[in-house]
Amino acid sequence: MFDESKRRRAMRPEVRVSRQALAVVQPINRQIGQWQTATIRLMALGRKARLTGRPTEALRRETLVLSALVKEHEAELRARTRDLPPAVANSGRIRDTRMALDSVSRSLEATLQTLAPLDEA
Repeated sequence: MFDESKRRRAMRPEVRVSRQALAVVQPINRQIGQWQTATIRLMALGRKARLTGRPTEALRRETLVLSALVKEHEAELRARTRDLPPAVANSGRIRDTRMALDSVSRSLEATLQTLAPLDEA
């Protein structure tokens, strides 16, 4: 006789796409919150240092390191999605992660502008 407890429904295609996309972005998504927090901290400290005339070189170095890390993950995401089926590569999960990385990257660039030495600004 057929055992009802072992019966499973077929996975819907959109669920399969969502799970594949999640597997691609999850390692990055786990870090984005920390990067956003660090970016906000650097922006605030940079503005304060600039207004008070304090040196900004250490903040600038930290911002450059974080910016390089975020750009590295942006490139990694592009590489990981390059060969995926279009439905997965264009999924909302991957689009949202790209937008979040881009937002952090743009904020870090703005922070670097704030931290630029006065003779460069």
